[in-house]
Formats: sequence, C-alpha cells, structure tokens
Amino acid sequence: MKKPIIILCIIMIALTACSPARQKLSPQGNVNLKTADVYYSQQNVEQAETYYKIVLEDNPDYVFALRRLGVISLYKAENFTAREVEFYESVYHYYTKAISILEQFADLTDQDRIDIRDMKKRKERAWTRIYLAATKEKDAGNTQKAMEIFELALKLEPERPEPMIQLKNIYLVDLKDDAKAEQILLQLLTKDPNKLEYLMELGSFYYNKQNYAEAVKYFEKARPLIPTNIDNLMNISACYYELKDYAKAMAATKAALEIEPNNIDILDNARSIAAQMQDTEQATIYLKRKLEIRPEEEDFSMLATYLYNKQDWQELIKYAEDWYNWNKSNKIAVEYVIWAAQQLGNKQLETKYSAIKKTLP
Repeated sequence: MKKPIIILCIIMIALTACSPARQKLSPQGNVNLKTADVYYSQQNVEQAETYYKIVLEDNPDYVFALRRLGVISLYKAENFTAREVEFYESVYHYYTKAISILEQFADLTDQDRIDIRDMKKRKERAWTRIYLAATKEKDAGNTQKAMEIFELALKLEPERPEPMIQLKNIYLVDLKDDAKAEQILLQLLTKDPNKLEYLMELGSFYYNKQNYAEAVKYFEKARPLIPTNIDNLMNISACYYELKDYAKAMAATKAALEIEPNNIDILDNARSIAAQMQDTEQATIYLKRKLEIRPEEEDFSMLATYLYNKQDWQELIKYAEDWYNWNKSNKIAVEYVIWAAQQLGNKQLETKYSAIKKTLP
C-alpha cells in the first residue's frame, strides 16, 4: 500500500499549488474545505471525500473539490480492484465536470491549461481502465458482466466505437442474437459511413444470412476504398452469382483477373460463371489457362467433356494426351484419345492408344 500513498502525496502537492482562488466559498464552505484538506493531508481519504462532497453540496461547480475527489476516486480504483469500475466511473465524472467548468474561465492561466491537460489524461485513463475491465470479464466468460461494463463505457463516450464493436461481437458470437448485432453494425456505419471495417463486416453478415442483395450493397460501397482488393472483388462476384446476375459476377471476376491473372481460384470462378452463362468458349479458355498453371484431374476431365460436347476432336486429342502424360494410369484420358482419333480417322493414333489401354488396369 505504500506506493499508492506516495502517489497520492505527489498529486496532493500538485493540486494544493493550483487551487482556483477565483471561486469563492461561503464561510461554512471554507470551514468544510479546510476540514477536507486536513483529512486529505493525513491521507484519510474516506473523511476527506466526505467533506469535499459536503463542499460540493453548496458549491457544485467548485473545481478544486472536484479535482480532489477525482484524485481520491483514482486512488480507490487502483487499490480496491473489486470496485475499480465504480471508482473509475467517478474519476471520469469528476474530471469531466472540472474540465468543463475550468474551460469556461475567461482568464485561463498557463497553470490552468496544464491542469486541464492533466485532467484530460486522467479522464482518458479512467475510461480506458473501464473498457479493459469489460474485456477482462469477457475473456473470463462473464458475458453479462462484460456487457454491463461495455454499456457503461459506451454511455460515457457514445462516439467511441470500441464498446459497440465488443457488444456486437457478444451478440453475434456468444448470444447468437443476429438482430441486435445487425442493429449495432448499422449504428456503427451511421457514425462513420466510409469505415471500411464496418462495410466489409456488414457485407459478410448479410452474405452469411444469404441476403445477397444487401450484402453486395456494402461490398460495392467498399470497392472505391479498396479498388484492387481481390477478396472484395470476389465477394462482389459471389453475391451477383447467387443473385444469378452472371454478367455483373463476371465483370467483378475479370477485374480481379486483371490484378492477378494467374490466380487459380479466380480462374476457376470465371470458368464457373462462364458455364452458367452457357458460354462454353469462355469456360474452355479459363480451364486451359488454369491447366497451364496447375494441372488437376478434375479440370482435365471437365475440359475433355467440353471439347467432346463441342466435337472439337483435334483439341480433345491434345488435352487428353496431356492428361494421360500427366497421369499415366488414367484410362479415361486414353479412351478420349481413342474416341477422338476414331472421329478423325487417325488409325495410327487409335492403334497406339488402344495398345496403351490394354496395359492399364
């Protein structure tokens, strides 16, 4: 307990030096103030607190008493951790009021400005400690207690997004209350309409709810902020795909391909969209590009099917041979070569691959 007492003494000295003489008290008010100061100098914080509060009963704007009560509350918060949130809230309120009053003085001195700056730091510290107390409760699994403290932090500083984000996470993940989480997300976006984090989170929220029309609105709003972001372009494409607006889905995918032309996932997405648009030519082009980068069994099979249906026997022979050379045990690839060779009347190739077929299981 010695360290906090030393800290309290240091703060006492600083505050004694800057008592605002401009504010007058009644004779009884002066008696109460002197009594409080005596107890304060003796580090009898309980009695000092009682008398400073008595001073404020008749003089609620008396800055010196407000500041002393702020110091006492700070001392209590750091020494009685079971009630730290309660005491830090008091710190916040005392300093908020003291700052507000002091800033209204027409004849602010350099010392006043130093005091205001100091109180603002202590006020910020108090709010931060309240917020951290809430996160500590959340991490410990005390959801209800955490929510209460986050609500307090939000009440003290409504414009700060951190408590709202934490509350949103609790509603979404812990309580499975999607409606409340959505409400908070929309409130956050109202406060900061161009905040990328909120736009992306709302897009993902609605996408997971299969509300693709709403989801794409937010992904599109995010697009000017991150025009070359592949993930967002693919989010946009996925939404339009689910909405069966394949032209817009393809446009977003092509924009992504311009940035990463050899991205396997984007090429596969483009192939899938082209297939939905019944554009076999485009689907084939994307499959071929994908096979050049990273051959896969499924893609060879799909391309062979496309070429077979198209009756493009020469191309079918080329890619079926590539398929066989990539996987020498693949009997299906061999059969495609034989079939295409028969259609072209290429007896030599048919004979060659018929012999190979006999060696395969």
